Amino acid sequence: MVYNSAYSNPAIMSVPSHANAGAAGVEIVGPRVLDDRVDDGAGGRMDDDPEGGRAAPAAVRTVRTADGPVSVHTFPGVTVPRGVRRPVLVAFHGWTDSGECFAPLAEALGRRWPVLAPDAPAHGGTRWAPAPEYVVADHARGGVAVVDAAIRLAGRRGPVVLLGHSMGALTAARVAAARPGVVRHLLLEDPARTTMRRVRSSAARLAALERLRGMSDDALRAEIVAEAPDWPDDEYGPWMRSKRQVDPAHVAVPVDWGEPLAALLADVRCPVTLVRGDPARGGIVSATAARRCASVCPGGCDVVALPTGHNPRREARTRFVATLAATLGRHER
Repeated sequence: MVYNSAYSNPAIMSVPSHANAGAAGVEIVGPRVLDDRVDDGAGGRMDDDPEGGRAAPAAVRTVRTADGPVSVHTFPGVTVPRGVRRPVLVAFHGWTDSGECFAPLAEALGRRWPVLAPDAPAHGGTRWAPAPEYVVADHARGGVAVVDAAIRLAGRRGPVVLLGHSMGALTAARVAAARPGVVRHLLLEDPARTTMRRVRSSAARLAALERLRGMSDDALRAEIVAEAPDWPDDEYGPWMRSKRQVDPAHVAVPVDWGEPLAALLADVRCPVTLVRGDPARGGIVSATAARRCASVCPGGCDVVALPTGHNPRREARTRFVATLAATLGRHER
């Protein structure tokens, strides 16, 4: 089984009030284009395509905050008729992944909705200042800045839906609580901290990561394909690149995971959907833990159980995309 969690045993790891985008302390720069088409980077409608009906190219932009720059992968949505508002999806990745790992999901959604996927500190293009501990709660400040900049990053106005996988679910929950008037729905993908689990030592985590980073591209691809043969083919490249990009320094120190997820969800006012895998297949959320989390959500919580491990969107793409698309569709207007 393939994990994104620091809790796991296997060696493979995939493992204030609302402010507008131009608000003090937030500056957007870029983008760096990820395909062969170019947008002007002027902060206008990034999804305007002169050919009509198609999305502008994916790009990496930077949101500069008081805590430092946050790298954000942007996947603009297709153009929509004037007056139509579709929600913006802001997605937070799991441990040792990156925002680029949501590129296949953005495409699977047909680019109907803009997707913004920030890199967590020490992941992708977001730097982490070395410290005695890697504090997951600190990620929320950058996440809030991205939500505050969502209008300019996505190139359109609309409500915000948050998605968080594993470690990223903790950030998504904190951001949802911090921006109750902006975030309309929170979707959690096999989230971390639903139960107290044995945490791997820093030395073991670092050794596992260094083993992956020491492999050639061919060997690394062969290993992940063998471990996760049912993933769609477009998932492997972003997963591999994320392992090359992650800063090993943050793995070498203890991780402060912060409050349990249930404590965070008690402060989330919007509706929640919790998609969990099967612990027998490598998922980290039991049925009991999911019910416990759902019971504390003031806005209600639907639990969706899929026959997968820790990566439902990769292991059961069709069903995961259907669940997410239905959620996004409810917030169109």
